[in-house]
Amino acid sequence: MPDQRTPSAGTQKKKKEPLHERLNIYQWSVIAIALWLIFGLVPIVMMQLLQLEDLAATRVSQFGAMFGAASAFFSGFALIGIMLTNSAQKKALELQKQELEEVADNQRKALNLQIILAFMDDIAADEFRQASGVLFEYERAGKLARYGELRHKPDRGAQAEAEYQRLDSARRRFVHVFHKMKRLHDGGAVDLFTVRTVFSPDLVWTLLLIDEPMEEAIRANYNHDTFVFFQGLYEPEDILGQWPRTPGNPLPARLKGSAFDPHHAET
Repeated sequence: MPDQRTPSAGTQKKKKEPLHERLNIYQWSVIAIALWLIFGLVPIVMMQLLQLEDLAATRVSQFGAMFGAASAFFSGFALIGIMLTNSAQKKALELQKQELEEVADNQRKALNLQIILAFMDDIAADEFRQASGVLFEYERAGKLARYGELRHKPDRGAQAEAEYQRLDSARRRFVHVFHKMKRLHDGGAVDLFTVRTVFSPDLVWTLLLIDEPMEEAIRANYNHDTFVFFQGLYEPEDILGQWPRTPGNPLPARLKGSAFDPHHAET
């Protein structure tokens, strides 16, 4: 009974790959050079072996000139090889550029995440929460103007000095994180998405309607950059919709006549 077992994979004859797949660019170059030499040496070999006379040599020269097309072909072949090499190098550079961009993007995302976590820790810290509580205490009581009075009072008593230091410390602690984020954004370390992730509209409300009036009470020509930057993160209605503003508190001069001005809203 004949053996009907299928032959093993090792005994099966491998299918030959096409010639153009088995030869790389260097092997093709060697073949091209060899053919070029053969075409060029044929007339010389014929002259040496057949010992042709001058007239015959002239004919052989004419015969050799017939291979000018072959010379042009191999020159074109070499040019195509150079073009293929350049194309391969270009693709390799594009892939490398893409990989570097992906690495840079991942590093940027990791950096943004670290910054977000660091600022979240700052905002959740007891010092920041206490500072916010002090500022809201005066805002809810309609006594934000008290800071300016204490600031410019020539002779503050011990009690007034303690009250001023408490207010001023809260102001500086609160606005510090905003200035720090603004510097990071100006330096290109973070984008607006990261800034919005950390600073919600309620924090911007506190910055514009509590802290900025205190900054203006220190000096009229205070730097507006940080306040303008964070104001531009959200629409006015998104900021104003957080809490009602307590009447009687001062409003920065730059916000008067805007959507943040209650008198402007009434008109």
